[in-house]
Amino acid sequence: MKLKKLLTAVLCAAMVLGLAGCGKDSGGSSSEKSKNALEKVQEAGVLKVAVSPDFAPYEFQDPSKSGQDTYVGADIEMIKYIAEKLGVKMEVLAMDFDTCLAGVTQNKVDCSINAYYPSEKRKESVDFTDPYFDDSEQVVVVNKEDADKYKEASGFDGETITAQNASAQDSIADQYLSGAKKQLINKVTDGIQMVKSGKAAGVVLQKVVADSIVASDPSLAIAEPVFIYDEAELVVAVNKGATELKDKMNEIIKEINDKKLYEGWLVEAQELTSTIAG
Repeated sequence: MKLKKLLTAVLCAAMVLGLAGCGKDSGGSSSEKSKNALEKVQEAGVLKVAVSPDFAPYEFQDPSKSGQDTYVGADIEMIKYIAEKLGVKMEVLAMDFDTCLAGVTQNKVDCSINAYYPSEKRKESVDFTDPYFDDSEQVVVVNKEDADKYKEASGFDGETITAQNASAQDSIADQYLSGAKKQLINKVTDGIQMVKSGKAAGVVLQKVVADSIVASDPSLAIAEPVFIYDEAELVVAVNKGATELKDKMNEIIKEINDKKLYEGWLVEAQELTSTIAG
């Protein structure tokens, strides 16, 4: 009987030690999970960024290149600069515009850059960095032969216009072109093709983007009306709670702004756009 009690005591002690060991393993796992977003990026050695590469001169593709090098534009140059300053590589994950922010919230990427405006609706799901460029002027791209028809916003009444789904231009169309029939598109290039084929009168775009498109396609033109979108400063999206990553990005963005680097990248991207057929 004494031997049986002794064996029972030994087994209990072993179980206690085993449970203690499990506790230590769990603690290690918690430590791994507690790493902040910046630490995870630096440990991985890569900054993953969601991009919809159909928005020249901000983010688009150069068909003469391959792999990651195919992604070009002012935003791409900026996020590449940020990655270099973080001591990591940049990896672009191409997605449709309306799924890029979901890529951030679902931790598929570390951030997203798509000439975003920091709207209140977007702030509900993600955080944004400080702004790096003011992009308030909005216009409508039309067929050049029809440009004289659209001297005023009312010229689009009853006509079909397109705007990218989940974009600020969607809201701009509602605000300034309410008399038109709005059709949402996934990609800007889809809207341009609709205009060229006569399926739409125009596509609502940021003027910087419109300038690049028209420069690369002489059959298109920018209609006269110009609409001003308040708080149209461009920002980078990061996941909520990624405070350390956002703060570090803000330090680098301040340097970019102080040195006016973005303006130079924008000019280079516009020049590149003019050499690539839309």
